[in-house]
Amino acid sequence: MWRGGRENVKEREVRVGELRGILCTPEEPSEACVILCHGLFGSMYSPKYVELAEELGRRGLPSLRFNHREEAQASLALRREDLERMLEFAESLGYGRVGLMGSSLGGYLALLFSSLSEAPEAVAAWATPCRLEGLRELEGEAGKYDLLGGVERMRIPLLLVHGSEDELVPPWHSAEIFRRVRSPKNLLLVAGADHRFTGERERRVAVEFTAEWLERRLRSP
Repeated sequence: MWRGGRENVKEREVRVGELRGILCTPEEPSEACVILCHGLFGSMYSPKYVELAEELGRRGLPSLRFNHREEAQASLALRREDLERMLEFAESLGYGRVGLMGSSLGGYLALLFSSLSEAPEAVAAWATPCRLEGLRELEGEAGKYDLLGGVERMRIPLLLVHGSEDELVPPWHSAEIFRRVRSPKNLLLVAGADHRFTGERERRVAVEFTAEWLERRLRSP
Protein backbone atom coordinates (compact mmCIF):
# COMPACT_ATOMS: atom_id res chain seq x y z
CA MET A 1 0.00 0.00 0.00
CA TRP A 2 1.06 3.60 -0.52
CA ARG A 3 2.30 5.67 2.38
CA GLY A 4 2.62 9.44 2.30
CA GLY A 5 6.21 10.57 1.95
CA ARG A 6 7.93 13.86 2.54
CA GLU A 7 7.46 16.70 0.08
CA ASN A 8 5.23 14.73 -2.30
CA VAL A 9 7.47 11.65 -2.21
CA LYS A 10 5.59 8.36 -1.83
CA GLU A 11 6.68 4.86 -0.85
CA ARG A 12 5.24 1.57 -2.03
CA GLU A 13 6.10 -1.87 -0.76
CA VAL A 14 6.92 -4.22 -3.64
CA ARG A 15 7.43 -7.95 -3.99
CA VAL A 16 9.72 -9.41 -6.67
CA GLY A 17 9.62 -13.18 -6.29
CA GLU A 18 11.10 -13.90 -2.87
CA LEU A 19 12.46 -10.38 -2.55
CA ARG A 20 10.77 -7.57 -0.67
CA GLY A 21 11.53 -3.96 -1.41
CA ILE A 22 10.36 -0.37 -1.17
CA LEU A 23 9.89 1.82 -4.22
CA CYS A 24 10.17 5.52 -3.43
CA THR A 25 8.78 7.84 -6.11
CA PRO A 26 8.53 11.63 -6.39
CA GLU A 27 5.46 13.35 -7.77
CA GLU A 28 6.99 14.09 -11.17
CA PRO A 29 7.79 11.13 -13.46
CA SER A 30 11.41 10.23 -14.11
CA GLU A 31 13.30 8.05 -16.58
CA ALA A 32 15.99 7.35 -13.97
CA CYS A 33 15.99 5.27 -10.79
CA VAL A 34 18.57 4.36 -8.14
CA ILE A 35 18.76 0.84 -6.67
CA LEU A 36 20.13 0.71 -3.11
CA CYS A 37 22.06 -2.39 -1.94
CA HIS A 38 22.55 -3.08 1.77
CA GLY A 39 25.62 -4.62 3.36
CA LEU A 40 26.30 -7.90 5.14
CA PHE A 41 23.44 -8.71 7.53
CA GLY A 42 22.07 -5.21 6.97
CA SER A 43 18.64 -4.22 5.71
CA MET A 44 16.81 -1.68 3.58
CA TYR A 45 15.59 -0.05 6.81
CA SER A 46 19.06 1.20 7.77
CA PRO A 47 18.95 4.99 8.32
CA LYS A 48 21.42 5.67 5.51
CA TYR A 49 19.21 4.00 2.90
CA VAL A 50 16.00 5.53 4.24
CA GLU A 51 17.52 9.01 4.32
CA LEU A 52 19.17 8.64 0.92
CA ALA A 53 15.86 7.50 -0.60
CA GLU A 54 14.16 10.56 0.88
CA GLU A 55 16.87 12.91 -0.38
CA LEU A 56 16.80 11.39 -3.86
CA GLY A 57 13.02 11.76 -3.90
CA ARG A 58 13.26 15.42 -2.95
CA ARG A 59 15.56 15.84 -5.94
CA GLY A 60 13.08 14.11 -8.25
CA LEU A 61 14.82 10.72 -8.44
CA PRO A 62 12.96 7.48 -7.66
CA SER A 63 14.75 4.77 -5.69
CA LEU A 64 14.29 1.08 -5.08
CA ARG A 65 15.74 -0.52 -1.97
CA PHE A 66 15.36 -4.16 -1.02
CA ASN A 67 16.34 -6.91 1.38
CA HIS A 68 18.42 -9.79 0.11
CA ARG A 69 17.25 -13.35 0.67
CA GLU A 70 18.57 -14.78 3.95
CA GLU A 71 20.69 -17.35 2.12
CA ALA A 72 22.20 -14.58 -0.03
CA GLN A 73 23.60 -12.55 2.88
CA ALA A 74 27.15 -13.96 2.62
CA SER A 75 27.02 -15.18 -1.00
CA LEU A 76 27.94 -12.74 -3.75
CA ALA A 77 26.64 -15.12 -6.42
CA LEU A 78 23.17 -15.08 -4.84
CA ARG A 79 23.38 -11.36 -4.18
CA ARG A 80 24.07 -10.82 -7.87
CA GLU A 81 20.95 -12.83 -8.70
CA ASP A 82 18.90 -10.68 -6.32
CA LEU A 83 20.25 -7.45 -7.81
CA GLU A 84 19.59 -8.69 -11.34
CA ARG A 85 15.96 -9.35 -10.41
CA MET A 86 15.54 -5.89 -8.96
CA LEU A 87 17.17 -4.31 -12.01
CA GLU A 88 14.79 -6.18 -14.30
CA PHE A 89 11.89 -5.04 -12.12
CA ALA A 90 13.01 -1.40 -12.34
CA GLU A 91 13.30 -1.69 -16.11
CA SER A 92 9.81 -3.22 -16.30
CA LEU A 93 8.50 -0.04 -14.64
CA GLY A 94 9.95 2.03 -17.46
CA TYR A 95 13.16 3.26 -15.84
CA GLY A 96 15.65 3.43 -18.69
CA ARG A 97 18.54 4.89 -16.68
CA VAL A 98 19.52 3.06 -13.51
CA GLY A 99 22.16 3.97 -10.95
CA LEU A 100 23.43 1.75 -8.14
CA MET A 101 24.38 2.63 -4.59
CA GLY A 102 25.66 0.22 -1.97
CA SER A 103 27.52 0.24 1.32
CA SER A 104 30.19 -2.21 2.52
CA LEU A 105 29.39 -5.59 0.90
CA GLY A 106 26.53 -3.82 -0.89
CA GLY A 107 29.10 -1.45 -2.37
CA TYR A 108 31.29 -4.38 -3.36
CA LEU A 109 28.27 -5.95 -5.09
CA ALA A 110 27.40 -2.70 -6.87
CA LEU A 111 30.97 -2.32 -8.17
CA LEU A 112 31.26 -5.97 -9.16
CA PHE A 113 27.91 -5.89 -10.95
CA SER A 114 28.81 -2.66 -12.75
CA SER A 115 32.08 -4.16 -13.97
CA LEU A 116 30.20 -7.10 -15.51
CA SER A 117 27.04 -5.41 -16.82
CA GLU A 118 26.33 -2.53 -19.16
CA ALA A 119 23.03 -1.73 -17.46
CA PRO A 120 24.02 0.70 -14.67
CA GLU A 121 24.75 4.28 -15.72
CA ALA A 122 26.47 5.35 -12.48
CA VAL A 123 27.52 3.72 -9.22
CA ALA A 124 28.12 5.05 -5.71
CA ALA A 125 29.91 2.85 -3.16
CA TRP A 126 30.22 3.62 0.55
CA ALA A 127 32.77 2.02 2.92
CA THR A 128 33.60 -0.63 0.33
CA PRO A 129 36.42 -3.19 0.65
CA CYS A 130 38.65 -3.62 -2.39
CA ARG A 131 39.12 -7.28 -1.48
CA LEU A 132 37.43 -9.72 0.88
CA GLU A 133 40.43 -11.47 2.43
CA GLY A 134 40.49 -11.08 6.19
CA LEU A 135 36.72 -10.68 6.54
CA ARG A 136 35.72 -13.71 8.63
CA GLU A 137 32.09 -13.91 7.50
CA LEU A 138 33.18 -13.92 3.84
CA GLU A 139 36.07 -16.37 3.95
CA GLY A 140 34.33 -18.59 1.41
CA GLU A 141 34.03 -15.69 -1.05
CA ALA A 142 37.64 -14.49 -0.87
CA GLY A 143 39.57 -15.33 -4.02
CA LYS A 144 36.48 -15.87 -6.18
CA TYR A 145 36.35 -12.33 -7.53
CA ASP A 146 38.88 -9.79 -8.76
CA LEU A 147 37.16 -6.51 -7.97
CA LEU A 148 40.19 -4.34 -8.69
CA GLY A 149 40.64 -5.94 -12.10
CA GLY A 150 36.94 -5.47 -12.73
CA VAL A 151 36.80 -1.78 -11.87
CA GLU A 152 39.63 -1.12 -14.33
CA ARG A 153 37.18 -2.14 -17.07
CA MET A 154 34.35 0.09 -15.86
CA ARG A 155 33.37 2.95 -18.13
CA ILE A 156 30.65 4.53 -16.02
CA PRO A 157 31.01 7.32 -13.44
CA LEU A 158 31.96 6.19 -9.93
CA LEU A 159 31.60 7.84 -6.53
CA LEU A 160 33.45 6.41 -3.53
CA VAL A 161 32.49 7.54 -0.02
CA HIS A 162 34.44 6.49 3.07
CA GLY A 163 34.54 7.47 6.73
CA SER A 164 37.89 8.58 8.11
CA GLU A 165 37.24 6.52 11.27
CA ASP A 166 36.03 3.32 9.57
CA GLU A 167 36.90 0.59 12.07
CA LEU A 168 36.11 -2.38 9.80
CA VAL A 169 37.23 -1.33 6.31
CA PRO A 170 40.03 1.25 6.48
CA PRO A 171 39.85 4.16 3.99
CA TRP A 172 42.79 2.84 1.99
CA HIS A 173 40.39 0.31 0.44
CA SER A 174 38.51 3.12 -1.34
CA ALA A 175 41.79 4.83 -2.18
CA GLU A 176 43.00 1.68 -3.93
CA ILE A 177 39.75 1.32 -5.87
CA PHE A 178 39.96 4.99 -6.84
CA ARG A 179 43.52 4.51 -8.07
CA ARG A 180 42.53 1.62 -10.32
CA VAL A 181 39.39 3.13 -11.87
CA ARG A 182 39.84 4.82 -15.26
CA SER A 183 36.33 6.18 -15.75
CA PRO A 184 35.14 9.54 -14.32
CA LYS A 185 35.47 9.25 -10.55
CA ASN A 186 35.09 11.11 -7.27
CA LEU A 187 36.22 10.21 -3.74
CA LEU A 188 34.66 11.73 -0.61
CA LEU A 189 36.36 11.12 2.76
CA VAL A 190 33.91 12.02 5.53
CA ALA A 191 35.76 13.24 8.61
CA GLY A 192 34.73 11.41 11.78
CA ALA A 193 32.46 8.86 10.10
CA ASP A 194 32.60 5.20 11.16
CA HIS A 195 31.91 2.15 8.99
CA ARG A 196 28.13 2.31 9.31
CA PHE A 197 27.87 6.11 9.27
CA THR A 198 26.08 6.01 12.60
CA GLY A 199 26.75 9.69 13.33
CA GLU A 200 23.84 11.82 12.15
CA ARG A 201 25.99 14.74 10.99
CA GLU A 202 28.48 12.55 9.14
CA ARG A 203 25.71 10.50 7.57
CA ARG A 204 23.98 13.66 6.38
CA VAL A 205 27.15 14.85 4.66
CA ALA A 206 27.43 11.53 2.82
CA VAL A 207 23.72 11.40 1.94
CA GLU A 208 23.55 14.90 0.49
CA PHE A 209 26.78 14.56 -1.48
CA THR A 210 25.72 11.17 -2.89
CA ALA A 211 22.21 12.32 -3.83
CA GLU A 212 23.54 15.41 -5.59
CA TRP A 213 26.16 13.34 -7.43
CA LEU A 214 23.62 10.73 -8.58
CA GLU A 215 21.17 13.42 -9.65
CA ARG A 216 23.82 15.07 -11.78
CA ARG A 217 25.03 11.83 -13.34
CA LEU A 218 21.63 10.30 -14.07
CA ARG A 219 20.01 13.47 -15.38
CA SER A 220 22.91 14.31 -17.71
CA PRO A 221 22.06 13.74 -21.40
